[in-house]
Amino acid sequence: MHKGLHLSKIAAAMAVTLMAGMSTQTIAAPTHDKQVIGYITQWEAWKGTDAGFSVKGEATHLNVDMDIYSILNFSFFGVAKDGSLHSGDLRNKNIYQPNSVQEPGPLLHPDVYSSWDLHILWGELEYVHEYPGNEPWQADLLAKVQAQGFVKDGRGWKHEPTGVTGQMPIPLKKEGGAPGLIDLADQKGVKVMASIGGWSMSKHFPEMAADPVKKERFLKDVDRLMALGFHGIDIDWEYPGSGGMNFSGTDADYANFEQLMDDIRKRIGPDKLLTAAFKAVPAALEGFNWERLSKSMDYFNMMTYDLNGGWSNVAGHNSPLYPYPEEEFEGLNLDTLKNWMVNVRGIPAHQINFGAAFYGRGVQTTESTAYLGAPTDKRNVNFSVDGPTLSAVDLDNWKAFEGQPNYNYLKKQTGWEHMWDANAEVPYAVKGKYFLSYDDPASIRKKAEYIRDNNLGGIIVWQVHGDIECKGQFINHGTKLKECTNLSSPLAEEIDKAFSANTGPVNQAPVLTVPAAQTVEASKVISFEVSATDAEGDALSFTVSNNATITDNGNGKATVTFKAPATDVDLQETITVTVSDGKKKATKTVVVNVKAVAGPGPNPGDNTAPVLTAPATATVDSGKTVVISVSAKDAEGDKLTYSASAGTVAATANGAEITFTAPTVTADEVVNVVVTVTDGKLTDEATVAVTVKASEVGGNTWDPNKVYHAGDTVVFDGVTYTAKWWTKGEQPGTSAVWEAKDGGTGPGTGPGEGGGTGSDWSADSVYNSGDEVVFNGEKYRAKWWNQGEQPGQQWGAWEKI
Repeated sequence: MHKGLHLSKIAAAMAVTLMAGMSTQTIAAPTHDKQVIGYITQWEAWKGTDAGFSVKGEATHLNVDMDIYSILNFSFFGVAKDGSLHSGDLRNKNIYQPNSVQEPGPLLHPDVYSSWDLHILWGELEYVHEYPGNEPWQADLLAKVQAQGFVKDGRGWKHEPTGVTGQMPIPLKKEGGAPGLIDLADQKGVKVMASIGGWSMSKHFPEMAADPVKKERFLKDVDRLMALGFHGIDIDWEYPGSGGMNFSGTDADYANFEQLMDDIRKRIGPDKLLTAAFKAVPAALEGFNWERLSKSMDYFNMMTYDLNGGWSNVAGHNSPLYPYPEEEFEGLNLDTLKNWMVNVRGIPAHQINFGAAFYGRGVQTTESTAYLGAPTDKRNVNFSVDGPTLSAVDLDNWKAFEGQPNYNYLKKQTGWEHMWDANAEVPYAVKGKYFLSYDDPASIRKKAEYIRDNNLGGIIVWQVHGDIECKGQFINHGTKLKECTNLSSPLAEEIDKAFSANTGPVNQAPVLTVPAAQTVEASKVISFEVSATDAEGDALSFTVSNNATITDNGNGKATVTFKAPATDVDLQETITVTVSDGKKKATKTVVVNVKAVAGPGPNPGDNTAPVLTAPATATVDSGKTVVISVSAKDAEGDKLTYSASAGTVAATANGAEITFTAPTVTADEVVNVVVTVTDGKLTDEATVAVTVKASEVGGNTWDPNKVYHAGDTVVFDGVTYTAKWWTKGEQPGTSAVWEAKDGGTGPGTGPGEGGGTGSDWSADSVYNSGDEVVFNGEKYRAKWWNQGEQPGQQWGAWEKI
């Protein structure tokens, strides 16, 4: 698909000739002025067919429709404990653990075998395994290396223009090869931002922003990013004020964030872009001085996704456009946030970009057939990023994604019943007890139209490869990069269509009028009238929440009817009324005060909470199951319902039994199981501290039928192993996915996963530059990546030390 560039790209038409393997095309004039900002990650390229892609290496810059996107955010660089920046490939995978910190590391991961950093940013590479000497036969290669700015640096290399260093081989840009992200974007008139932070690499933001010394170290690395050719900086501090993974937020964060934006702006100058991602919750945004931020920043990227998920108590939407009756927390939607930002806080609409999720979120519920608003079923899950967490995430259907499947994968799955929520204006799907919230072309287009009609700045996409599908062939650019000859991006294309549509005058939302608070006795019926007008005279339709009904009386008027619940205590109910003209909506609420009516019995209106009896502790072996018996009494003899934060609950004649399956652990661990009982009005709860006993050393805890994620540990044949990525059925000691406690992986080690330092040389292992081994009693160090090259050979991969 080819379309005009955005006004933020290039105003005039131009012709560009791409490098080898890329097509020649003429770019037309712009057709809209909205920003389409896409996050492109450094890790998605590792994923293959199990994650919805045709081949590994498909999810790179070569397969992004740059005729649609105006800005691409390369994600992520992390913040280390000294304030410096590091490649996202070097993040501390245990950062979720108490007292964990992020150590400094290279800005770009220099290992071309185990990282995509250089392949994405610099393009197709040719590897030079030794720095060329001054011999005549090396003259041409030396000239190429020096022309690209590489000089010798100890045993490795340094790229002088950017200060990036690394071990051999030298990652030389291949002459005539596929361009890197920034070069390709420059040809297309697209801006590329360096995105810093993210959920798992924001821990040190608060201390850096508060410490002048650490901040100066941070800003020096910002200089290095700009030297790499980035067009600006995007800050993903998750989150100022409210905290994130293994750190707490404070009120001081807000002013420190504002000052950091001022400092970055001064550092990069007025002609570069400065943006940041923000939590899409008004309560977390109140502390910012938005007038100050508006002066230093170009755009506010609001993360209007991840609003519900495995942490939620009921099944809800990942990214709802409008409010809906089943939402657990009122106001978590795009429309409410827009009204707060623009109408309440007066934030310039043209600086606001709202989020579009190119992925879904799946949860499991307690119901045999899931539904919107169904209670979620939580248990302890060990996530690859978040570590051990209580979550209702659906791993049965979305294992490879840890419950967050890309759109290009989820749309191909069968057995799901797909539905549309007319209130939130998003789809969802159910299959048995499983619930999936996602966005499709229709809902993405509605979000884009909303952004257009409300004169907002644009849209942010997480992430650009979530919807791509190759309908052509692949051109190989070296061993890593794959370019599709016919790329489809259905969600991104809907954004482009909506932003490019000739809409004429901007449509105005209807104006809704509702009455003041109402009062009604319990179990009685109340009716009241609402009305609405529309500036364009469009036909209006009304909807209502909270089990109320609404009758359209015509002429912009409707009658709401509501039956109050039976209650022996005073209640306050809220009825949400929505009117739509087919393009925009207006929403208001009516408070209904429900007056109690005393019930029968000697003490009308009285109710006491049930009393729960549960053991304080329990013990179970690693990976085994324990049954916890509980009981409760209720003075009024009400029916009691039991639930637990982990395990499955089954009712018994005297109470309930919680069946809890312990995680596999290599050290004793305590899991707190919270048990709750309710009589329908009041509750009581107790915590059972379950001690999970580790297996004896030498015993096997690895289960060939169990799924393991990055960071999981097992014991096999007396050796402790840690999983480096998702795995099932791959035996420790025979597969590179498992890393032994001493750093080795055994036979089958894959590229970039070295065979250890100081261990005996193995012909089956892969070694990287700098790895040390022992062979025939002598120590050797690898000069470059190799496998099967025996130490001691003249001109070989090993040097004697």
